[in-house]
Amino acid sequence: MQDLKALVLRARGLVPVLENLPEDKLGEAVVDAELPDLVERLAPKLEAAYPEDFAKMRQAAARLESLAEAIPRETATCILVVDDDEDNRQLLRRILERQGYAVTLAASGPECLELMEHYRFDLVLLDVMMPGLSGFEVLSRIRENPEMRSVPVVVVSALGESSAAIRCLKMGAEDYLPKPFDPVLLKARIGASLERKRLRDKEARYAHDLESALVELRGAKDKLVVQEKLASLGALTAGIAHELKNPLNFITNFASLSCDLADDLERELAKPQPDPAEIHGLLQTLRENLTRVETHGMRADHIVRGMLQHSYGQAGHREPTDVNSLVEEALNLAYHGMRAQNSSFNVAIERRLAAGLPLIPVIAQDISRVLVNILNNAFYAVEEKRKSGLPAYAPTIRATTRDFGDSIEIVLEDNGPGIPAPIAQKIFDPFFTTKPAGAGTGLGLSISYDIVVRSHGGELSSETTSENEPGSFARFRVVLPKTVKS
Repeated sequence: MQDLKALVLRARGLVPVLENLPEDKLGEAVVDAELPDLVERLAPKLEAAYPEDFAKMRQAAARLESLAEAIPRETATCILVVDDDEDNRQLLRRILERQGYAVTLAASGPECLELMEHYRFDLVLLDVMMPGLSGFEVLSRIRENPEMRSVPVVVVSALGESSAAIRCLKMGAEDYLPKPFDPVLLKARIGASLERKRLRDKEARYAHDLESALVELRGAKDKLVVQEKLASLGALTAGIAHELKNPLNFITNFASLSCDLADDLERELAKPQPDPAEIHGLLQTLRENLTRVETHGMRADHIVRGMLQHSYGQAGHREPTDVNSLVEEALNLAYHGMRAQNSSFNVAIERRLAAGLPLIPVIAQDISRVLVNILNNAFYAVEEKRKSGLPAYAPTIRATTRDFGDSIEIVLEDNGPGIPAPIAQKIFDPFFTTKPAGAGTGLGLSISYDIVVRSHGGELSSETTSENEPGSFARFRVVLPKTVKS
């Protein structure tokens, strides 16, 4: 009887309010939208106990129904209500649908799990006390299933079951609601749970996007490494062409001279009295010319093989190598490559190469790539400093080799502008470059570091000043061990 009295008082208060309710207050009115359900369930008793108010209550219930229908629905948000009590299920369905949710009902734990296996839900309202498979067991299975565990579960418990609700929260429930249902609290708790789920889903999408971006970045880095190798090959083309031109010129010239000598020898042999001394001299000169042709042919072959190794990016194998020869070759290739790009470029090259250095096992084409890359940067730096118009500035490169006992040190130094302190710590980082856009990939020194340190077990470091002044410099040290480190 107390429930009937409360319902009648509620209806009496709602009728005048609903008659003049502005449109922007529709949502607030629907918090009482369970009134139509209560009216229907208690209609016989209400009509008998309060005949004068029954019509007013019907009117208030109808008005609430129409207000609920006017609220925009978020049909994409699906809630699964699990309760063994039919009245509770229908009450929750009507409340949630009026709040704009799509609702599916389950009368037991097994039915809940079966529905979740086949359909996607945004939230589950789960009763704790159910016969057969209890809410505890259902929650446990949901949290153990990788396909279901991301769905928030709000447990529903009677007022005397707070310990059960706490147990569910420890098992992974998102929140709990006490019975009987307070529509305002129900709406707030569900809204908060859905918002947390939205944020988790957003975070998961970001994590997935970041993982995908990382995979793409790794792929892009691999492609850029290949492009850097091809770009370094392109930068070396002019130097290689110059190096090939010299031996080919020698071969052409000595081959032409040898043809003339063969003609002279043929004429001498055709004489009635050939001069043996003349014949011997012609043969000796011819032999010397052919020896020079062979020497320069081998030189050209060596250059071509080195170019092919760069082109195909082969890892190569370690061979006993003369470090001084590598430095000389790198100086020639880098210098002539720079001259091909800028015919006005000039630089003084000082060589301080230690005599009698032992051969050391290195991958020659890789170390050559390192030295050429460092020298290219040095030539670029001194040319930029020259363009700045400093008085009496003379671009200079110094190449030094030294025997360090168990290793050999190569030092390449330029008197360019130096490297500013904030940048000096980053020069070996991938993709870092101080050159203008399009002038460098920022991978040259990074690849060089990998070759020297990781592939050869050596050291690659730099020293520099941070001011563009007459005494500024940049110095790179390459230390290569004399034996292969296991």
